[in-house]
Amino acid sequence: MASALDRLLGLRDAPDRFDIPPAELLPLQLDAANQRLEEQVGQIPLLANRVEAAGVTAITSAADLVPLLFAHNTYKTYAEPWLTGGKWDRMARWLATVSTYEPSDPTGATFADVEGLDEWVARLEDEGRYVSCSSGTTGKPAMLGATAADLEFGAQSNVAGFTWTTGIEPAQDRTFFGLGPRTTVTRNERIRQAMADAFGSTVHEPYQLPVAPITTGSVMAMIMLRRRIAEGSAAPSEVAEFERLTNERQASMEAARADAIEALIAARDQKLLLTGFFPSVYPLAVGVRERGYGAGDFRPDNAMLTGGGLKGAQLPPDYREVVFETFGLAEERVFHLYSMQEINTPFPKCRARRYHVAPWVLALPLDPPGERLLDAGGGEIEARAAFLDLSLEGRWGGVISGDRVRIDVRPCACGHQGPHIGEDIVRFADLEGGDKITCAGTIDAYVRGAA
Repeated sequence: MASALDRLLGLRDAPDRFDIPPAELLPLQLDAANQRLEEQVGQIPLLANRVEAAGVTAITSAADLVPLLFAHNTYKTYAEPWLTGGKWDRMARWLATVSTYEPSDPTGATFADVEGLDEWVARLEDEGRYVSCSSGTTGKPAMLGATAADLEFGAQSNVAGFTWTTGIEPAQDRTFFGLGPRTTVTRNERIRQAMADAFGSTVHEPYQLPVAPITTGSVMAMIMLRRRIAEGSAAPSEVAEFERLTNERQASMEAARADAIEALIAARDQKLLLTGFFPSVYPLAVGVRERGYGAGDFRPDNAMLTGGGLKGAQLPPDYREVVFETFGLAEERVFHLYSMQEINTPFPKCRARRYHVAPWVLALPLDPPGERLLDAGGGEIEARAAFLDLSLEGRWGGVISGDRVRIDVRPCACGHQGPHIGEDIVRFADLEGGDKITCAGTIDAYVRGAA
């Protein structure tokens, strides 16, 4: 008989996975959580520390998980000089405290000749260990360990989520358009490739915005240089180089957008799958309209994959309408997802405009400090989002996010069951008082000491 964990993960491709009654689902989730805990407590030192500090011997309720969760900034607890100074052996030892990674050479000799963050990540991949790096908007990217199985499960979850949201089966009959810059993060590339393989045309070549791929190392270097410029500590030559790179990137983006507009117009009679954030797609819609094309010129059955908010971009109030009308899109053929780097699973948005939490992910609504589980059984509540993603092998899937959400565990207006989250998601860091998670300092102190 399959274990509770296998049963839950087996729901990934099931069309009715959001229709399991909560009373039936929770016992499965708790059994699976115990299985993951038993597997990983001896592999992840930080998890063992959290278990010991909490005195948890078994997970009997969702509340038992709260003291075992990692703060979202756990994956930035390495010392910044290790990163900026190229101490790649120290970075590897740090990674081993927050994931199931075990260095093949404890002496660190494996990384002796590594030059830069991107090469360190590539060297880890040579060992079969994948590290997903966030964009590092503060100059310090998060480093999230993963296995090959994690990458495959996450990629296929996006394929399944697209079909569940849109009803579009993976028939390989759509011209795939990647309308945002690519990154060299393997996790992101696997997701892109899985979508292209499942839905992309076998006749028409996929299109990718023609700009140089963005590497984590280059993004980190630019952000840290911007920080030095703001502090007044950058040398004149560094300022000049920053301006040169900025202008070069801007010119490249303008040329790429012109190319994308031409490609979209040329493919207007094909069935399209557009992928990209609205800040990337909206200027293309405007450009297509300026060329005299728009509603009626593109097929009415085109589809789109997007996620996130506006990423700080200032767009007009009707940006969605402009994009939809230009490219023949409709809400029912748009896969809009909510997720985060720290977990492995996208939450698809339903027709009632709610994000549905997958059954192999426990939704754990917490109070703002992240100390106490809140009861959402009586209706929608405002909470700090926390999750335990049971699909993860390479790291503990329990994380306290930096997001304030509105979550409800009653059946959704769309007719499906399970926890669902509203669209009005706000980062605690953007609120007055900032983001203060009680466990963050304790976790940071432990990891610094262990690494």
